[in-house]
This record gives sequence, structure tokens and C-alpha cells, in this order.
Amino acid sequence: MKSAGGSSFSPAAVISSSRARELTSSLAREVGCSSPDTAQVLSCLTEISASALNSAQTKLLAVSGPLQAWAPVVDGIFVREKPSLALQRTRLRDVDMMLGSSAEDGLISRAKSIKRFEELQGRANSKTAFYEALSNSLGGNSANTFVKEAATWFYSMQHSPTPAGYNVFSRALENATRDFFIICPAVRMARFWAAQSRSNVFMYHLPEKTAQTSADLSIPLDLQFVFGLPHQSRTHGLFTSRERRLARQMMAYVANFVKSGNPNHLHSSQASFSETLPPWPRFLPSPEGDNYKELDMPLSNRKSLRRTECSFWSDYVPQLTASTAKLSPALSEEETDGFGAPTQETKLVNIFPTSVTQSKPKSEKDAYN
Repeated sequence: MKSAGGSSFSPAAVISSSRARELTSSLAREVGCSSPDTAQVLSCLTEISASALNSAQTKLLAVSGPLQAWAPVVDGIFVREKPSLALQRTRLRDVDMMLGSSAEDGLISRAKSIKRFEELQGRANSKTAFYEALSNSLGGNSANTFVKEAATWFYSMQHSPTPAGYNVFSRALENATRDFFIICPAVRMARFWAAQSRSNVFMYHLPEKTAQTSADLSIPLDLQFVFGLPHQSRTHGLFTSRERRLARQMMAYVANFVKSGNPNHLHSSQASFSETLPPWPRFLPSPEGDNYKELDMPLSNRKSLRRTECSFWSDYVPQLTASTAKLSPALSEEETDGFGAPTQETKLVNIFPTSVTQSKPKSEKDAYN
């Protein structure tokens, strides 16, 4: 099984029926399809062009935050329950897994695209409102004030109203978004699968430095490597020789994994090249076994991907949410469950060095990069 950029434990994996209706109503109003008759609304929306719907949705996300978007709906028919709950209630099959994440996942690219959209529209003053909407997304659909404030402190998102201040805030917010929605759910999935099944689990991460490329990132770079886009004639020139080599190695890893369930086991047709592949250690369900492959030359093996930050979301936030439930009566059981249960692998009090929460201001010329 191969998974890239997604996890059943992601807080954005599904949305409620009520949330889906809110999104539909907002989009209908934006494109002139608002009506008390649901059938009429749906009929009207089908007549709107895809480009018009996309433009309207981009405008709405610039106001509400790029993470308040569409997702499968738990309707009790097609999707009967949250995927994370279904996983924990089911006896897992022994299926080998390769999963990974990218620093420039679609969610991050969407946030940056919406920020550029606001700038192109001449709404420079709306940056503050945009960042506020994005930071509200860190509380999930419930927009938990306590979670938002805790994330603001942890990621040092306090900022001054200057270009350099906005830059610090923007970078911190991207890190928080990436951890909450992408990296930490992937790590949790790897740990869960490794602990609950007898299968091989291999995890990778494509760091931000690798994603600094001239290629189109509308498709995550790790997927472009897997499917060999750097070697296709129409896209060959967009990639460097280093990126093309990395793509060849990633394709070999995946071919080996598909063939044998292990990226280290040589696939016969790739033997001449696969012999040069650096070993890829398994991910094990223990504090010292959280190995992952970094998709950057020279394909180093790393440990503890964002361990401190993931402990914040997996250990501290559930406890904070539970302890403030009486102060936030609007939070439903479904919403508080989105952060998951505290894990046993790490203890917050021992791993929260103050250095991880600090961000150094950049010069004004780097603002909004």
C-alpha cells in the first residue's frame, strides 16, 4: 500500500454534513445560485463553469481560510464513520505500507496561492484578515480558541504589523499548518500501522529545500518523482540533473516496494541501478524506531520527524481540549475527537525545548517569500 500526503488521522479527512451544507450555501451565494430549494441550488451549480466555481471558491477561501475546504462527508451511507475510528475498530490485514509527506503539500501550496491572489487583487491590507482566517483553521471546524492560542504560543506567531513581522508570522503559520494537517497525521498513521499489524512500514519526507524547484508544484514533487515526470520529454527541462537522479532512485525504491513490499529488495529489471540505492530502514513503533528516508541527496536516513511538534498536537492539544470542554460548550464530541488521543511514546514536559518555538525575524526584502 502506498500513501502520499494523506492519512486517515488527518483532521481534514472528512467533514460533517452540516459543514458540507454550509460550504455549499456559501458557494451558491457567491455564484448567484442561492435558493431555499436544495434541488434548485444543485441544478444551478451544475450550470456554472468549472473555472467560475474555482474562482468563487478561491475568493471564499481567502476569507475563511484555505483549510476550511471540501472533504468527504460522513453521511452514514457511503462514509459511515471517520476513517480513524474505522481503522481502530478493525483488525488490520498484514499489508506492507510506504507513506510519506512533502513540505510543499497541496494544502501549503493552496495557502500560498490564496495569499498571492489577495495581493494581485490589490488587497494588501487584507493580509491580516487572511492570516487570522488561516490561524483560526488550526482550531479545526470548532475554531477552538484555546487551541489557537496554544499554537500561537508554541509556534511563536506573535508578530508586529511590519513586513518582517508578517514574514515571521507567515512562516510560523505554514509550519503549524504543515504539522497539524500533513506531517503529524502521517507519522501517527505509520506508528499505528507498525504497531497494529505485522507488516513492513517505510516512511519518507520531502523537505522544503528539495521543493525549491522550477517545476510546477500543483502536483506534489514526491509524486512527480514517483511517476517519472523529470524524465518525460515535455517536462524534462524543468528539472535539474540532481532532481532527475533523485527521481530515478525514488522510482527504483517504489518498484522494489511494489514487487516485494520492501524498497530494499531488488526488482530484477532494476537490479543494475538498485544496487546503488542507500538502505531504507523500517519504521518501528517505538521512540527510537521512528526512522524515515529524507528525499534529498544523498537520501539520508533520519529519525523523529517533527517529534516535538507532533507531540504538541497528539499529546498536549487533546488534553487541552478535554480540560477546557466546560469553557467551550459549543464543542461537540465529534469535534474534540479530531485531535486524537494522547500517545504514550512521548511526554511533553521532557521534549519541549524553548528553541523550537522561536523564529528569527527576516529582513523586509524577504517578506512574503
